[in-house]
Amino acid sequence: MLTRKNASLLLIAALAASSANLQAQEPDLPLTPYMGGPVELVEASNGAIANKRILDGIGQVAWLEPTIEQPVDGVWVFGGFGLAPIAIIDTDEGLIAFDTGDTKHDGELLLEAIRTISDKPVKAIIYGHSHTVFGAGVLAEGSEDIPIIGHPNLNSVVAANMKAAGAPAYFQELGPYLTARALIQFNAFMPKEGPDAWVVPTTLPENFDMAFIPVNTPVEDGQEMSVLGQKMQFFTKYGSDDKVHTTVWLPDRNILFTTLLWSSPPQLYSVRGDVFRDPREWIEGLKFNRNLEPEVLISAVARPVVGKAEIRKRLEGYLDGASFVLDQSLRGILGGKGPDDLRDLVRLPDYLKEVPNNLENYGEVSSYPPAIYYQAVGWYDNDAAHLAPVPPVEAAKRIVPLMGGRDKVLAAATAALEKKEYSWAAQLVNYLYRLDPSDQDVRKLKAEALRQMAYVSTGANNRAHLLSQALALEGKVKLPRVVPPPAETIAVFPTTFVDYFRIRIDPAKSGETDSVLRFDFPNDTSAGLHVRRAVAEFIEDPAAYPRKPDIVLELSPETWAKVYLSAEPIEDLIKGDGLEVTTGEATEAARVLNLFDRYDPARAVVVPTTLVQDHQ
Repeated sequence: MLTRKNASLLLIAALAASSANLQAQEPDLPLTPYMGGPVELVEASNGAIANKRILDGIGQVAWLEPTIEQPVDGVWVFGGFGLAPIAIIDTDEGLIAFDTGDTKHDGELLLEAIRTISDKPVKAIIYGHSHTVFGAGVLAEGSEDIPIIGHPNLNSVVAANMKAAGAPAYFQELGPYLTARALIQFNAFMPKEGPDAWVVPTTLPENFDMAFIPVNTPVEDGQEMSVLGQKMQFFTKYGSDDKVHTTVWLPDRNILFTTLLWSSPPQLYSVRGDVFRDPREWIEGLKFNRNLEPEVLISAVARPVVGKAEIRKRLEGYLDGASFVLDQSLRGILGGKGPDDLRDLVRLPDYLKEVPNNLENYGEVSSYPPAIYYQAVGWYDNDAAHLAPVPPVEAAKRIVPLMGGRDKVLAAATAALEKKEYSWAAQLVNYLYRLDPSDQDVRKLKAEALRQMAYVSTGANNRAHLLSQALALEGKVKLPRVVPPPAETIAVFPTTFVDYFRIRIDPAKSGETDSVLRFDFPNDTSAGLHVRRAVAEFIEDPAAYPRKPDIVLELSPETWAKVYLSAEPIEDLIKGDGLEVTTGEATEAARVLNLFDRYDPARAVVVPTTLVQDHQ
C-alpha cells in the first residue's frame, strides 16, 4: 500500500537520483572564450577587435548599416535606421506602417527612406510593440485621423513608461539606476571607431524627442479587419520583452508580421536590469507563429525570412533554443545546481547554435539561467554557507593575505591574463580593487581583463558593459551611477515623484524626526510624506490622513523638480519665489527636506556613493 509517508520517500529518492544522474552525466565542459577557449579575433570595418563568429553570422539576421529590403511584392523592410526595423505595406489606398521607430528622429530617417520607394502617404499604422511607437507622428506627417492599430493596453503602458523615473523597472523608483545601465548597454560611452568600438550598432540616438500617436483602433486577439483594403488578422496574446505585442497575419498572402523572432536568442534577461521575461509565454507565441505556416515572415527585430520550409526551420530552431534554456535551467535546479553553476551548465548545443537567429549577438545565453533561478527560487542557492556570507570587502581583506598579499595576487592575475583566462584574471584583481579602487596598477590590470573579455564576447550587451567599465577604469570616460529623470517629467507628475522621493531618506540623519509634510501644488493637487525616523511614508491623500501636517509647502511643479533634482539648495528655494512654507517654520522645513539624499549634478549619482561599487 502506497502511504503518504512512502510516497514522500519515493519522491525524495527520485530527486536524489535526478541529482546523481545530473552529476554523472555532466561532462567536462569545454572552456569558454572568456577562460582560454578557442576563439578567432578579427577586425571589423570600424576597427573594432571582435569575435569572428559575430561578423560571420550577423549579416544573416541583422543589419550593420541602413538597408531597404523587399522580401515580397508590395512589402518593404527598413533595417539599420534605428534600434529596430519597420515594415511598409503598399496598398492602392496608401501605405501601412508596421512600427515607426524608437524616437521622432528615427521617424524622420525612416520617412526619408520611405520616400525613396514610394510617394504615397502613410494612411495606417500598426504598433507591433510599445518600444517602436515614437516616430508615428512623423510617418503620419501630422495627421492623427488615420487608424493607429495596436494592443488594447499599449496606451496605458506607454503612459506608465512616460511617467516613470527612468527605464522600466519592477520598482519604478529605480528607473534612474537602470537608465544609467541602459545607456551603457546601448554603447553611449564607447567610441564609434577603433579597437574598443561597438560591433553590433545597438546605439541610442542623441535626440530623444518623441512623436507618439495613441492607439485609436485597439484590436483583440484573433480579430479580423480590412486595413486599406488588405485583409488582416491580429493576435495579442503573446509577448516577449513587453506584454503589449501585436502579431499581424495576412491570410490571403500567408505573410506574418511578428515581434517574437529576434536576431539573437530570446533575451530572457537584460544585463541592464528589467522585469522578468517569462520564457513560457515567448515559447508558446513562437509555436503559434510556426503553426500558422507562413510563407513570408517579417520580424520587428530581425531580417525577414522567405519560404515556408526555411521559416519553419528557423522558428522551430529558435523556440527549441528557448525551450532548451528554460528546461535545462529547471533540470539543473532539480539537480541541485545554483545560479552560478547554471551559467556553465546551460549552453546551447552545436545544432542549435547553427540556427542563424540563435547567434548570441545581443545577449548571451549564460546570463539567462541565473535569472530563471532567481525568479523561480529566489537568491538562496541551498548552500547554507551562503546564508550569512562575509561582506565582499571583508572577504577581500581576508583572502588577499591568504594568497600572499597584493603583489602576489597582482602577479597571479597577470599570469591568468597571459594564459587568456580573462574571467579568472578579472576575479582575482577584483579582490584588490575592492580593497583600494584608486590603486592604478589594479585599475590598469582590471581594465585590460575586461577589455579582453569584451573582445572575445559575442553579445553586444556584454561587450558594451565590459568595454565601458574598462574605459572608465582608465579615466577615458565617466560612467554615471544614475541618470535623473528630466525636470519636465517631474513637473508633469509631481505627486508621483513625491512618492519616489521617499526612498532617499537617510537613516543616519533622520534620527528621532517625526514630521508630516504636505506639498500643495496648483489645481488643488497635494501629496505628503510622514517622516518617522528612518522611514518616509508617502501620503497620497493628505486630507484623509489621520494626522494634520506639521509643515505645508506651497510650490509649483517646476520648483518641486528643482527640489527633487537638487538643482538648488533648499534654503535658497525657500527664500525665493517658488517655494513658500505656509505652515511650520522655514528652517525646520529645510532641515527635514535635507534629510533626503541629494543628487550630485557633477557625478549624476545619489549621495552617499559608498553604497555602490565605484568604476570611476
